[in-house]
Order: sequence, then structure tokens, then C-alpha cells
Amino acid sequence: METEKNNEPIKVLAVVCQLNRGGLESRLMDILRNIDYSKVCVDIFTYRMQPGLMDEEAKKLGSQIYYNKPLNIRNCIGYVRYFERFLKEHPEYKIVHAHQDAWCSVFCKGAYLANVPVRIAHSRTALINNSLENVIKNIIKLPTRKYANYYFAVSDKAGIWLFGKRKYKDGKVQVWPNAIDCRKYRYSKKTRNEVRKQLGVEDNFVLMHVGNFFAPKNHSFLIRVFEKYYKEHPKSKLILIGGQGPEKEILDGVKKQVQEKGLNDAVVFLGVRNDVSRLLQAADVFVFPSIFEGLPGAVVEAQAAGLPCVISDKITSEVVLLPTTKQIPIENTETWCKEIDRAKAVQHCDSYEIMKQKGFDIKSLCEDLEKFYSQFASNI
Repeated sequence: METEKNNEPIKVLAVVCQLNRGGLESRLMDILRNIDYSKVCVDIFTYRMQPGLMDEEAKKLGSQIYYNKPLNIRNCIGYVRYFERFLKEHPEYKIVHAHQDAWCSVFCKGAYLANVPVRIAHSRTALINNSLENVIKNIIKLPTRKYANYYFAVSDKAGIWLFGKRKYKDGKVQVWPNAIDCRKYRYSKKTRNEVRKQLGVEDNFVLMHVGNFFAPKNHSFLIRVFEKYYKEHPKSKLILIGGQGPEKEILDGVKKQVQEKGLNDAVVFLGVRNDVSRLLQAADVFVFPSIFEGLPGAVVEAQAAGLPCVISDKITSEVVLLPTTKQIPIENTETWCKEIDRAKAVQHCDSYEIMKQKGFDIKSLCEDLEKFYSQFASNI
């Protein structure tokens, strides 16, 4: 009630690892850029002591950022109490919105112990393989179902993974798409020609992938696909956009693979970029062979740019927004090459209206999110 009397914005504490240019963080930044800070103030709790690449922009928008000790498997039990103490020292936060998948259990339990009334767990992935790391995450995630009291997911598949089939079937899981600023990605022939000239690919057929170098992104398979495709189409180029993940050997391994296959002149590593919306205009086909995802923002962005997309069938079909997006298995490189060839006949299109109608425009999503947060104003 005090919030209403003083016309102060509702204060929300969003939890992320670090505001770098990953998919999750980019989607959160899109929200920060478009939400009305006179109504809702989103501050950021990070579990890294070092600033992220997008921190300064977030601060300029109006967010306060808290830097904290790292969270890992060894200290996750103690971290629950650490987060509880933090919230008791900052009683202004009555809404905690955890964006960290399996680690939502830590932050939702800490918020529960601190008597925070609104505890949102937000599932942004769906882990399906049985690596040791994922087995551990599948155990860590379990308390989330008990200590969160609002369940968000970017897709049905991501919701079932974190919250279970029962909560999903009971209608307790709310699906909030990975919306983006679709206008920023809108196809422009002028921009396309400019970027292709800047990249030196005016005469090439350009395949593009956006994603940091994590094992689930399956870069090694993508290089094998491109090797086969390049033998038949030597005027093609593969452009990889994304930075090093936590395992440095993955990026190093992909670079070594490219070198060993003699593809140094055909594969371009652009690293982390803040102009992905422009770079996508230069592509002819977007390729995305992930082993698992929730609802990948990179694929949404590519479709917003009007690109034909060839993506893994391991990704939820909810990400298929345009008829030019095709899902195929990731067992066979020849199948991928054939699908890429078919995509050659597809022209860039202006997909803005379709994206907006399907709920993937950030402005519409932020209006709905403001309404969601605001419903608690009279109670907190």
C-alpha cells in the first residue's frame, strides 16, 4: 500500500549469474530497455564479483547491481542462507525473480526463508542428455517446485523440465516467450548490403550461427556439416558469433577442428558482438544444431530478421514461428546440407507482423510483465 501512496515503483530483484551477452542475459536486457521504470524498478543480483559487459547500460536504465561471491556446487547449501541474509538486509524487495534454471532452487529457498511473498522461478532451458553435469543439475533443481510460488518458462518443454509434468498439467506454469525488440531486427536490404560489404562476403553464400561456445550448442557437429557443404559449394562462408563459455577447451577445440579441416578461410569467428541485429541481415541461412535448449533467443532473432533457419529437432517446436524454419535430426550431416540447399531458394522477408502476432515483440511482453508485478502492489 505504501508503494501506491508514494507512487514509487515496485522493486523487483532479478537474479542472474552475470550480465554478459548470453541469450538469457540479452533477453533480460531487452526487458530492462522496455519496461517502465516509473512503475517497476528491476535491480540485479549477480553471483559474480566482476562486472558484466552490459552492467553500465543496465545502471543507466535505472537498475542497481549487486555483486556477490560465486555460487557453485560446493557452496550451494550455504548460499541459501547467504541469499536469505541479503534479502533481510534489503527488505525493499518483495518480489524475487530468479532466471537461473536449476539454481532457482537456491534463490527461491533463500527468498522463502526471508519471507519474500513473491518468488518467481523462470525456466529458460530443458536439459535432456545424461551428462554428469546435467544429472547434478536435475537434482539441484528439485527444491524449486517447493519454494517458488510462481512458475515461469520460455516454453512448455522448459516448464516441464524445471517444474514437472504435474504442475504443468495443473496450469500452474506460465509461458512467457523469449520476446525481443522485433523492430530492431526487421529486414533491411540496405543494411544487408552494407554489412556484407563490411564483412567481405558480398559474393558468398553465408551461413550464420549465434551462440556462445558451450557443449550444448554443438559447434563440432556444425563444423562437420559445413565441411561437407563447403566441398560442394566453395563460395560459401560460415560466420560464428559468440564468446568463450566456461570451458575454454570447447572454443579452442572448434578452432583446431576448423584448422585441421582446412577451413580457415571459410569459417569466420566474430566473437561476442553487440550488433547481432545488423549482422543477421548479412546471412542467407541461419543454422542452429543445439543438443538441447529451452526456447533459444538466437533462433527467435534470426526469424525476426526474416532468415530461413535450419535447426535441431531437439529444440522445442514452439520456437518455429515462420514456415521457413525447418527442424531436422542432428545425426546426419548430409540431411543438414540438403536442407541448407533448399533454404537457398528462400528470400529474406519482413516478418515483423508475424512475430508480433505470435507474442514475441518485447513491448507487448513488458506491458504484460508490468501488469503481473503490479498486481502485488497493494499487498506488499
